[in-house]
Amino acid sequence: MAKYPLIKATLKERLLSSHYPEGLPLPSEPQLAKEFEVSRMTARRAIDELEREGYVYRIQGAGTFPTGKRFRQGVFRIRPFREWARGAETGTRILQARVLDATPEIAIVLQIQPGEPVVFVHRLRSAGDENLVIEKRYINFEMAGDVLKHNLAVESIHEVLVEKLGLHLTRVEQSLEAVNLRAEEAELLRVPLGTAAFLLRRATYAGTRRVAYVNYWVRGDRYAFQDTFEP
Repeated sequence: MAKYPLIKATLKERLLSSHYPEGLPLPSEPQLAKEFEVSRMTARRAIDELEREGYVYRIQGAGTFPTGKRFRQGVFRIRPFREWARGAETGTRILQARVLDATPEIAIVLQIQPGEPVVFVHRLRSAGDENLVIEKRYINFEMAGDVLKHNLAVESIHEVLVEKLGLHLTRVEQSLEAVNLRAEEAELLRVPLGTAAFLLRRATYAGTRRVAYVNYWVRGDRYAFQDTFEP
């Protein structure tokens, strides 16, 4: 297995937990190569991907720096997609639905070991003739591998997990942030590269175990999220 995904996943966890102080550079590529016992080129590839995803930035001659804290605010609920597009005919296209081996990154978010099987579901959601939401979902195969026996172009994955597979889902953790679409997402949503969008990350639990982890890319020019709360 290539080593750079493990380095990337480890560094990402450190960045998200503020292990590296804001304003100070990360360890240099030679230092990372020595720590992880890899070549400098492998360490650079991990940093390159973190930079593309917006976790770090480089200053020539100074080093690589954390992009800074994302300030977390409030509690919000986001309803199922079919309720987002009321009044429009919604559709779901399955781009991929298969079993794969967990990469180090996916192993971390599903709290399993690298190489264990996971279900990967990649869907494109639309309303009318517009593509609006991209979904990439990873499901714990041991807990819910039979999800692939269902028609996921029509059925709600949440309903399949609860009503068909009998899982008792107890908790959801989610975050919402603004991003600029990369080439893959922009092409699927048929918008220009770099278009503003929302990235919704969601982890679903059954007891203390994570059943699923999903990323949604939502077009920023078609959706706004709101909440009501007591002042």
